[in-house]
Amino acid sequence: MHEDTRQRLNGLLNQLLVVLAFSIPVYRKWTSIAAALVMILWLAEGRFTDKLAALRRHRLTLAILAFVGFAALSLAWSADPAAGLRDLTKYRYLLLVPILATSLRADFHRRVENALLIGTALSLAVSYAVFAGLFRLRDAYPGNPAPSMSHLDYSMVLAVAGLIALARLLEGGGRPGQQLAWAALLAFVVGGLLINIGRSGQVAFVGAALVVTPVILGERSRRAAAAGLMAVVVLLAGAYLVVEPFRARVLDGVRELQAAATQGRYDSNQGKRVAGAIVALDMVRERPLLGTGVGGTMERFRELLAERHPELQAVASWFPHLHNQYLQTVTETGLIGLATLLVMLAVLALGPHATPHARHLGVLLAVAYLLGFLGDPFLRKQLPLVAFAIVAGLAFAPAADVVEKTGSSAADPGNP
Repeated sequence: MHEDTRQRLNGLLNQLLVVLAFSIPVYRKWTSIAAALVMILWLAEGRFTDKLAALRRHRLTLAILAFVGFAALSLAWSADPAAGLRDLTKYRYLLLVPILATSLRADFHRRVENALLIGTALSLAVSYAVFAGLFRLRDAYPGNPAPSMSHLDYSMVLAVAGLIALARLLEGGGRPGQQLAWAALLAFVVGGLLINIGRSGQVAFVGAALVVTPVILGERSRRAAAAGLMAVVVLLAGAYLVVEPFRARVLDGVRELQAAATQGRYDSNQGKRVAGAIVALDMVRERPLLGTGVGGTMERFRELLAERHPELQAVASWFPHLHNQYLQTVTETGLIGLATLLVMLAVLALGPHATPHARHLGVLLAVAYLLGFLGDPFLRKQLPLVAFAIVAGLAFAPAADVVEKTGSSAADPGNP
């Protein structure tokens, strides 16, 4: 292929990555189309020898390959490999990680990240309007103002965007006006997260903020880290006291868990999750190392409901999946598969990363999903999965100076 053609394809690919990042919180169809076109262009631009050579040293890609590869291997012992194959196709979005590692241009690092934040701000403007009762949009209404996806998925996208804004604010280095803009965006996103009803994203944001703040400020001094951590605790406590929807969701969740644990009442949001976990743990005891195989999990889940837990059928028989990424993974691919998932998150957090900002992205994303996975299997849900892949790809993209010296992102991605 002529070099000019290759450069044009790469330029178009990078522009589509910006469109993709913007689309995640805005419109699902754009996300699907943009992601597919990015993958096609990545294949069309060639350079496979260089790409493969670079990806052999790209630790996050190798960790993802282990996670997806073992899940694919589990089709050999799945009771329904056809269903398992359909489930595995959802992991195609993880291909965005090696795509960003090998084809992202230096001047597009921040453009892609900013596009995600701009898209989030626009979707939140709609969410605030719905919450205020100005209008309704599809399934969104004041009690559930998520405008473009389910409330659980939306909460995770908001959590990631809010944490990125927090990281940019804490990193400093900009003009006072820029810092004020980051603070305003952070407040805007956190406010939207509090009025929405997705507890997974709320837990993810709170937990990750408590980790990311001292990590970033600790690069200056221990005193700054301690002061920042105290400030986060105070602000979160204030939000709990002031924002009624947020406080109500926290209290409802605690009451539902207490009712399930002490009274055996599972007819609630959290109670249903506890009921599912009871059956899932039986599945783990049956096949602890290898699991049922991807595709066979929910069939065995319903069999065990009927055989051992008929009293739980009314609340859990309808489950399309287990509402927990760890339970979903360990029942499908056993403790081996769970280990590959945890290794992937560990690599994401520990690096190596090419820049301090990339390190912050890796830490905030790993902690956010580590906690968010308690509420839903977000690696099986399109929009949270694409958000994960895009930000993970940015965290492990090569540094701008590496790209500029080599003329290609494939120089040594993921290694400073």
